[in-house]
Amino acid sequence: MLYYNKYSKLIFILENSMTLDTLNKEVERQKRKIADIEEAINKVEKELGEDLSAEKRDIKDQKEFLEDPGLQIAIVGTIKAGKSTFINALFEDYIASTEVTPETASLTKFKYSDQNRLIVKFYNREEWNKLWKSVEESENRSKNRIFREEYDSLHSNEIESSYIGRSDEIINVSDINELKEKVKKYTSKQSREHYFVKELIVELNNPRVPKNVTIVDTPGLNDVVEYRSNITKDYIKRANVVIVCVNSTNSLTNEDYLTLTKVFENAGDDLYKIIILGTKIDMLNKTQEDWKKLHDNWKNYLKDYYKDESLLNKNIIGISSFIHSNLLDMKKSSNYDNEEALFAILKLAKNYGINVSMMNPNSILENADKIKEYTNIDKVHSLMTIDILSKGIEIAMSDLERRYNSMITNINNKAQELNLANEESRKTLDMDVEEKEAFKLAKNEEIKLIEKTMDSLTKAFEDIKSKWLEQNEKLKRAIRS
Repeated sequence: MLYYNKYSKLIFILENSMTLDTLNKEVERQKRKIADIEEAINKVEKELGEDLSAEKRDIKDQKEFLEDPGLQIAIVGTIKAGKSTFINALFEDYIASTEVTPETASLTKFKYSDQNRLIVKFYNREEWNKLWKSVEESENRSKNRIFREEYDSLHSNEIESSYIGRSDEIINVSDINELKEKVKKYTSKQSREHYFVKELIVELNNPRVPKNVTIVDTPGLNDVVEYRSNITKDYIKRANVVIVCVNSTNSLTNEDYLTLTKVFENAGDDLYKIIILGTKIDMLNKTQEDWKKLHDNWKNYLKDYYKDESLLNKNIIGISSFIHSNLLDMKKSSNYDNEEALFAILKLAKNYGINVSMMNPNSILENADKIKEYTNIDKVHSLMTIDILSKGIEIAMSDLERRYNSMITNINNKAQELNLANEESRKTLDMDVEEKEAFKLAKNEEIKLIEKTMDSLTKAFEDIKSKWLEQNEKLKRAIRS
């Protein structure tokens, strides 16, 4: 039996290595092809004077994608939906910054590594100017000056010149506690340095962090600064898998629903890659009963997206990251005294018929594994492992090819359009005066027909838009009720 396990594990490693090798080969193939395409595009722009900026943007996006093509899991949600708390529970350590005020103003990427360290990326001057333009637009629109007031209260302008345009900083740490302090420094709203951080990569020597996978804590989609919300929207398009955190104590708000809509719009057909977490279920009055009602309610809203009943049941999960983490703390500590957590644990246990008492903390420890089961963090971890991580390279490869094919299709369409235009131009050179006049008249008639068609399409679009606005208003009223 030992012999079999030893070699079956070796085969598993080799198979995954070969798959990873296939992904790397595809990356190199695409890089070579893109270099040829860029050369051709530059030549066309120069010789024909054509504007191919849209196609060049597609190429730039794909090149950035190729720099880190592995599986990426985005954790998204509105502000204070519990994203960072969930990541801490998932890793079973307090790595992601969580405070009373909303956290995570930049992309924070977590990766497995043999050694703990940080890589900090800062805004350049152009990006910083765009961020502040977004701040000003937000202030004019909502009269809300909270970002500027917090920035000024920390005297952040005093260190601005030291960080904007700064090169990437690699920080090696002596132990996990130093790493946590550094993460807090560069992500917490209590720290003035966090304003200048565009992206933070946290490399962890933690067995709960899956290898060859990046897990990303994102800025809230309803951030007061739209520039930072847009970072998350763009990242949703890049991510291979999306985990959406929704605060279960607020039911399904309009902002939550819009967040979910945005996620599903960018998911394509692979809907199993979207997992929706109802966070903070320990704060519900009757955890078991209230979550069942919410689950049924959310299923009703999302059935048109998922369509598959089994996915609706499997991929919508109520969780309590707070209780999961505190139960682990209790097991580690000999003098645990967090009364808030103890009351929450007691309440959840009793809601699920587990007999525990505040007067007898040992009764909680004796039932800790059973209570932890109802926090559902291990269930999410298992779902990620079986449905996603087990075929991570396959998912990454599929998304890589899909994006590349989409880029090539757009460029081919543009090339055909230019080819047809050049053919017509060449034809007119060989025409006599009478033929040119007839050609011009035919083109004028063609333009009139196009204009007439566009008028009809515009009217049809306005009708559709009017009906959509009416339906959207009904949806908002339903959500409010």
